[in-house]
Amino acid sequence: HAAFTAKEVARALLKNELTAGIGIRIKPLTEELMQRSFRTLDIFISTLVKEVPGKLPPGFVVTLPKITAVDQVSALVQVFEMLENKLKLVSGALKLEFMVETPQSIYSPEGVVALPAFILAAKGRCVGAHFGTYDYTASCNITAAHQRMDHPVCDFAKSIMQVALAGT
Repeated sequence: HAAFTAKEVARALLKNELTAGIGIRIKPLTEELMQRSFRTLDIFISTLVKEVPGKLPPGFVVTLPKITAVDQVSALVQVFEMLENKLKLVSGALKLEFMVETPQSIYSPEGVVALPAFILAAKGRCVGAHFGTYDYTASCNITAAHQRMDHPVCDFAKSIMQVALAGT
């Protein structure tokens, strides 16, 4: 599926039919899913660059979901660097965005706001951060009947995001 989708993105890129923003959301970088996530990313990016040599779609980003530790951001950046080297892409060509869907994305186990450390670990590659209401509220043990964007835990998390990421 990753190769097929990359070929379709390449076809649309060559025909100038892509939307303004495009990318891929990988699986979370948990211990059990990390290798699968990186394999899928490698297949997708390698196939795309093979189909459209040395070129990524404008505004292409990789979404990193359900972040629970700064090491996950660092690991993705390392894979980006390896892919850029392997595929002869310009250093820094691969960009990422955070999907804030866990309380650990807001506060580290040490009780420190986690997002600034994520930004540093991204080494200038982060172009955005999105809030995932339903996964976040589920992570806070809020039942489906009460999961909504204006829930107080969401307001709190989004306020922390705005303050922590202001000016970045």
